[in-house]
Amino acid sequence: MSELVVLSPPRAEHRPDCRFGPGYFRVVLEDGTRRFCQSEGEVQFVCNLLPGGSVRRVQRDGWCLDDVGSEGGDARTPDVVDAATWLALDRTEGMRELGLTSEQDYIRAYRMIEDAVIARDRAESLGGVHAPVVIKRAGARVTTVG
Repeated sequence: MSELVVLSPPRAEHRPDCRFGPGYFRVVLEDGTRRFCQSEGEVQFVCNLLPGGSVRRVQRDGWCLDDVGSEGGDARTPDVVDAATWLALDRTEGMRELGLTSEQDYIRAYRMIEDAVIARDRAESLGGVHAPVVIKRAGARVTTVG
């Protein structure tokens, strides 16, 4: 099994209507897919079922699995997609959102976006500010902000 990476501790306060609770484990597979577990025992069980070498990493995170909802996360314009929200989409919908046509492009984009969101969340949990992570939609004009 891959080494457990602690991203952030579970939140002390949590939404009362949350379906999943204040923390979870994420098992990231080599093909870019993810499996979610609620305990270390479940992580061990899942890893024992998978062929050797198929687990890229196991992560512990204190954030909620519930959908972000209609707020759209950091995406404030129609030309961008909130990165954390995009990661929660299924493969077909995620490809459609970004205008991707190849599974390989999806996997490459997924890994890069996931790494960016994890880095942002880690920095924020260490006292940094919340840095928006958004993805430009295909065909949207690039504008310089400054």
